[in-house]
Amino acid sequence: MADIIERVLAPYADAGSWAFSSEVSGFLADAPIRTYCTQYRESDFDFFSRLLTEEGLAWRIEEDEKAPLGHKLVIFSANDAQPADPGSPIRFHRKSSQERSDAVQALVRRMRQSVAQVHLSAWNVDGKRQLAGSAAARFAVGGKNAPRIEYDDVLGLNDRSRGWDSNRTLERYAGLMMEAAECRADVMLGHSTVRTLRAGTRIEVDDAPALGLQAKPALLLDTVEHVGINNLPKDTAASIAAQLGDLSEHLVFDRPCASVTAEDDVFGLVPTATGSAHDETNDVHPQAQSLAAAKTLGYANSFSAVHLDRPWRPVLAAADGARLHAKPTASGVHSAIVVGPSGETSPNGADELYCNDRGDVRVRFHWQTDSAGGDAQNNNGGDAKDNRSTRWIRVAQRQAGPGMGWQWLPRIGQEVLVKFIDLDVDQPVIVGALYNGRGDGGIEPTPGGASRSQESSGQENDVFAQARNGSPSAQANLAAGHAPAWHGSSADDKGHRNAAALSGFKTKEFGGDGFSQLVFDDSNQQLRVQLHASTAHSQLNLGHLIHQADNFRGSFRGQGLELRTDGYAALRGGKGVLLSTYHGAGGKQLEPVGDFAPGMALLKQVQQLGQALSEAAMKHETVQLAGHLGSDKANVSLLDKERAPYAAMEHAASGMVAGDALETAYSDAADKSVATGDGKVPHTTDAVVALAARGGLAMVAGQQLQIVAGETATLASGGDINLALADVLRVHSGQAIGLLAGAQKADAEAGLSIIAGSDDLDFQAQHDELRVQAKDALKIASANKTVEFAAQKKIRVATAQGASITLQNGDITFECPGKITYHAIQRKLAGPVRQNYPLPQFPRSAIDGELKFDLVLKDMPGPHGVPHINTDWRIVRAETPAAALISAEEILSGCSDDDGKLALGDIDERQLHEAWNRTPNALWIVSEGHAHELALTRDPDGWTDEQQRAHAMDAMGYSDDLEMVGDDGTDVFHRTLAERDLRLSTGAGMLKKIKG
Repeated sequence: MADIIERVLAPYADAGSWAFSSEVSGFLADAPIRTYCTQYRESDFDFFSRLLTEEGLAWRIEEDEKAPLGHKLVIFSANDAQPADPGSPIRFHRKSSQERSDAVQALVRRMRQSVAQVHLSAWNVDGKRQLAGSAAARFAVGGKNAPRIEYDDVLGLNDRSRGWDSNRTLERYAGLMMEAAECRADVMLGHSTVRTLRAGTRIEVDDAPALGLQAKPALLLDTVEHVGINNLPKDTAASIAAQLGDLSEHLVFDRPCASVTAEDDVFGLVPTATGSAHDETNDVHPQAQSLAAAKTLGYANSFSAVHLDRPWRPVLAAADGARLHAKPTASGVHSAIVVGPSGETSPNGADELYCNDRGDVRVRFHWQTDSAGGDAQNNNGGDAKDNRSTRWIRVAQRQAGPGMGWQWLPRIGQEVLVKFIDLDVDQPVIVGALYNGRGDGGIEPTPGGASRSQESSGQENDVFAQARNGSPSAQANLAAGHAPAWHGSSADDKGHRNAAALSGFKTKEFGGDGFSQLVFDDSNQQLRVQLHASTAHSQLNLGHLIHQADNFRGSFRGQGLELRTDGYAALRGGKGVLLSTYHGAGGKQLEPVGDFAPGMALLKQVQQLGQALSEAAMKHETVQLAGHLGSDKANVSLLDKERAPYAAMEHAASGMVAGDALETAYSDAADKSVATGDGKVPHTTDAVVALAARGGLAMVAGQQLQIVAGETATLASGGDINLALADVLRVHSGQAIGLLAGAQKADAEAGLSIIAGSDDLDFQAQHDELRVQAKDALKIASANKTVEFAAQKKIRVATAQGASITLQNGDITFECPGKITYHAIQRKLAGPVRQNYPLPQFPRSAIDGELKFDLVLKDMPGPHGVPHINTDWRIVRAETPAAALISAEEILSGCSDDDGKLALGDIDERQLHEAWNRTPNALWIVSEGHAHELALTRDPDGWTDEQQRAHAMDAMGYSDDLEMVGDDGTDVFHRTLAERDLRLSTGAGMLKKIKG
């Protein structure tokens, strides 16, 4: 408060002098700091008086030789801290021109009933709570039969400028109002000839009447009315009166004086029932008693004073509650410019928004001026520009609630519309915004609407005609300010094809040109809505689709709905998603949102088709359809624990839920309800994505198209399904692949046709049997080369009648119940020859479960091999032994121990196991320039003794070719060597010895 007063008085420093009494600083220490204070349509004196009144301060004038005009204004808060009159104590004595000292001739005590208590309340905006404070009377109020009167007042409901933040603060101001009433409830009125009396000084009166006081009167002078007449000789005075008339007509004040007796219209005092001899009105004439005494003695005065123990406080309000020093009202609405942290009206880069945590902003009013003689651009008393031109101002929103509502914040430099709560200039609120720019183009406000440039070119609005679908025009501001985002000119090309049809909302990127907008286009028969974010040109367009470049309405693009973006797009539905080109009649009567009747019919057909084909597959002994039977168990699927996938999907699409209550609808969906009835609406019972295309569904991918299902995937058609590929078709299955043709109707040309137009046709059963069967003839023919049959053990060709040819163990056996007939032009039998036939090497598969590795480096296989101790080794990934020697894809490495073993820890074994499962046929152990393949095989039940021998010898390193040791006579040397070294002749024994 002291700072504000200093700023108000600062312009008068050359002519005036002022000071604060010593007690004021302590008095104001309890006063809250004002966050905002406005001087609006107030003189400096009125503003000064209002501030002192609101804070309970008083002022007086005293002589000061150092002051420019010899007087100094002193601001004080305590009665007893003020100086005493030089003549105090003053005698109570009659008046006479021969008295040795001046005296008080008359003294009256006027008592009035005041309020017994003051209650104040205010609303704390930041704390969102009601504040209350009260103060009780410190002195007796009226007699025993006097009524008890209390005063209640509500301070500014939204006023944050005064800093009211606690009940204690309101108690302070309630106390000030009570002190103002109490000091005027007991007033001393008097007449005297004491020439030194000054308002704001203390006096004591000796020998005064008791007047109900316990001690002599100790008073603080409130008002003093001085009347003085020159003591001229009698003849001179008579001459002047003869020429000028009665002296009383000229003894007037420049302005009416504050009445020292009439105070009925003061807050907190009960008006008297009838007038009294002391009730007078303010007038320019002195009181009659003072005037008569002055004529006789040359000087007299009348005064009013308050008791020293009743602090003098300025009166805040009149008896009817009206403020005596009220703020000027701010009527209507005002415009202002939003400012930044340094008072700037232009944003700095991306710093376009300046607000507090509640979204309040600061503004500069157009009528603001610098109190030190500056302008509206620097409204801080001569200080540097900053953000203190206004308080934080709340921004009115269309709706505001707990975590909900509109959010619109004006940015730096924008012009806003401001109103004032209760017309209080210290309680502004922003209620809207204003465009204040001038757009580019349009018809200028000149006679005839044409400018010189238009007259010379013969064209109007040339700048509008330059716009194209992707290139706007005429979006500049020809004058400083802000023009609207969209503006109308005409419906043709010369006016952006925009007849003021666009409305909506548009935002702008901080410090950039990006934007987001919601546009409503009301063009005749071309209604359109656009939700647009310039990032990745992401848009949702509804209705009549056109190109739009800012204000320009471009060419036609179609009708309906478009959702597009240059970036990534996702469509998510927690309860399901429906995409369908089936629709009802349209118009005013629309089908339910979840209507999927056509899709349900197609799903029913899929279920029936799947049942028929699955039963046919069972009849023909091939793989049945899991979608019909159940994915894991019979009649079970992940979607429905009681239905197979086909039935579960058809049931989910047929869901019906309550249409009158959301919670009931959730319950119906959870119960998988399909019951129809009144109030029921269609809705899937599970979170499925349903696509139904009436005219066809096209899925096209420029690169990959992947269809992935965690359970079953079915491609079903009532007609044909065609797979057309320009390259390779690969069909991989973790279990079985079933192909069944002609299950319902045989094809005219072929039942199942598999043809390789070029290259090989390769059928393999790598871990089980391969059967080729036919009801009629089975024909295997080679057009150009040979037909070969090879087996590890035996080949037998037989007929149903008993004739057969058996190839086994190097022998050929012919058997027949009848005769054997040989036909040959030439017969030639050669001698015996041993020749191994290369059998196929099948790839290995990944192995589940935990593996333990027992790997050792030796110079030769068997128990007589010498270990390679302390030898470096690597396990690498490669396709061939030669590639392994130089491979950089190292899995593990180390040095063998004293037994030649590769010591692997648990982490190493898990790492090696994972590497094997990723590439089962491409791991090698490399040591001392040699590469040995790491081959893993799980021991299944059912191996023959020969198979066990072959795998045991392969594991011990007697051969890196499993098939070379897999049959009698194929590699006698290695087999004999292994049996001799191990002293075992059976494959089971060898395999058991390896396992330990």
